[in-house]
Amino acid sequence: MKTGNNAILIMKKALKADSILDKKVYSCHVLKSDIKKEYIYLVLEHNLLSDISLDAIYECQIQDEEETLSCTGRIKERFYNEFGKIVQLKIENGFYKICRKSVDK
Repeated sequence: MKTGNNAILIMKKALKADSILDKKVYSCHVLKSDIKKEYIYLVLEHNLLSDISLDAIYECQIQDEEETLSCTGRIKERFYNEFGKIVQLKIENGFYKICRKSVDK
């Protein structure tokens, strides 16, 4: 995964008892990743930072020309800086490749 790759965030599970599962797909791009500490920093493109819940599990899909990588995790921080609206995702299960091609036989 490279800086600038497109990504999407999708809520998979709301953790608070009175929370509602958010069906929105949040467009982002990768600002940086720290694989040793298992963090990804994403720049949120079109939504408000307050739309992203700190009490939920999110799936993050990162796309490049060759493949799509997917992981799940929790949002640890949301903040503004000179790059825009930043979301810090703590990776919880590693990355999986999503197959884009299907074979019909």
